[in-house]
Amino acid sequence: MSFFAASLKTTLLTRQRGWLLLLLLPVLSFGVSRLLPAEEAAAPVQVGVVLPRRGGEEFRRRLEQRSGLVVSFLLADEDHAERQVAAGHWDCALLLPDDFEERLKNRDTYQLITLLTGPGSTVYPMVRETAAACVAELISPAVAEDYLLDSGIADQDSISDLRPRLNETLLDQDRVLVTMETADGRSLDALTLAQGGTDGLLSGLLAIVLLVYALFAAMDLGRWLDSPFARRLLPLRGAAALLLPRLVGLLLPALPAGGMALLALDDPARCLPPLLPYLLFLAALALALARCRALWTALPVLMPFVPAAGLLLSPVLLNLSLLFPALAPVVRWMPVTLYLRACDGCWTDGLALAAGAAAVLALLWAADWAGQRRTAAKG
Repeated sequence: MSFFAASLKTTLLTRQRGWLLLLLLPVLSFGVSRLLPAEEAAAPVQVGVVLPRRGGEEFRRRLEQRSGLVVSFLLADEDHAERQVAAGHWDCALLLPDDFEERLKNRDTYQLITLLTGPGSTVYPMVRETAAACVAELISPAVAEDYLLDSGIADQDSISDLRPRLNETLLDQDRVLVTMETADGRSLDALTLAQGGTDGLLSGLLAIVLLVYALFAAMDLGRWLDSPFARRLLPLRGAAALLLPRLVGLLLPALPAGGMALLALDDPARCLPPLLPYLLFLAALALALARCRALWTALPVLMPFVPAAGLLLSPVLLNLSLLFPALAPVVRWMPVTLYLRACDGCWTDGLALAAGAAAVLALLWAADWAGQRRTAAKG
């Protein structure tokens, strides 16, 4: 039996942590997906609407036309809306004054609607723009009529014939269309964003768990490489050849474990292909860290900070680079970020992970080859 096969077999039989990972990752992924409330998984933003005692029905109808998977507008009285927003059950609430209809007739829109927010409100700018669009639709015929009269295009006698056209709904080809995109320039579909929130969270957490596991593997490899047995073999085979079978044995269970964990996603097919280049990059990273004693001995101290750094410096929960642009290069090239972007369809980021792994492995093999040449020259 070859050295590679013997070392791989020994690692698979003696390292039970890998098989424990095989069981825990799918359990963790399915458990998190089941524990999330159904309303959170569907990701509608709930917004309260407080109508005046009289009127406001047309405004409410236009809001309901915009309700869906992204935003859901719910009628309530003012006290109930304040309680729901304060408790964080609703993102925000729209409060209409009692003289709402009268002010619309007078085209008095200054501070027309009160926007009630709480400490956890996040999407209120979008809600504010939606309410403003509804108000603009309600007053646009009267505004257009005033403009026609003031500019002399129409007079009091002809304006009555033009009023039906002022209330017409424009066809799609006559409208100003608004398209949305992410901060990095990718197309953004609001419905896809609402449905993919849970998938992004689970795939991001999986990537961070695999990163932590790879760092533990680097510590195991470093300790083994520092053993007397490995030191005797080191001049004969080189560090990369010695560590590679043990590395494969440590990380091999992560591939089926990660694949089964991704089955908990609504759309696992988009995250399964990038898993292989991501694991290849983690394998190369573990191999490089294990070669440097100063690095793998420092990992136990740094390990508690790795999950926090993965969450903060990768767009798992939020993208800090939008708040702190100086962090943009760090966030952009984090391995977890590359994996998540590859899951979103940016196949070049998956290639970047594979290319990074290949570059690290090539450098390590070159270093071993040069070391063996120096040893042979001395002998």
